Amino acid sequence: MKLIQLGLEHEAALRDFLADFAAAGEERIPAYFGDPDMSHAEIVETFAKQSRGEGLEEGWVPGTTLFLVEDGRILGVANLRHRLTDHLRRFGGHVGYSIRPSERNQGFATRLLEEVKAYARVTLGIDSLLVTCEPENAASARVIEKCGGVLEDESFYEPAGHRVRRYSIAL
Repeated sequence: MKLIQLGLEHEAALRDFLADFAAAGEERIPAYFGDPDMSHAEIVETFAKQSRGEGLEEGWVPGTTLFLVEDGRILGVANLRHRLTDHLRRFGGHVGYSIRPSERNQGFATRLLEEVKAYARVTLGIDSLLVTCEPENAASARVIEKCGGVLEDESFYEPAGHRVRRYSIAL
């Protein structure tokens, strides 16, 4: 199992990954910002540009999209934001992640977040991650806590229209 950035050679694996969410009736995939109207090559290039901080939409920060892969199959995706804005400090944090529906509850989210922690520390020099989740998302809270997350607070975030828990993870 390894953490990768998407390449041209991952087209079939990405298509299979996205189909898993569609089959589960999940239209929104947290941490995946690929445009369904783009070709695979355009998605790969867009993710590479986002990682370099190029062509970002207003209010966005550089972020690296990483995939947890085993035997050529994508199990999960994470988006690691390189820095935080005021908005991201209150909602979103450094990391968003998602595991394909057919592979949930098998420890892959914990493995993904652990791998992202190492990447953030070694590659980006980040010494502490802020990770958020909704209070109702007990599975995500467990993953964050297993990965060393310490609850900072829980508050209502008006722009999102709901409560959010904010955890810090020392790297």
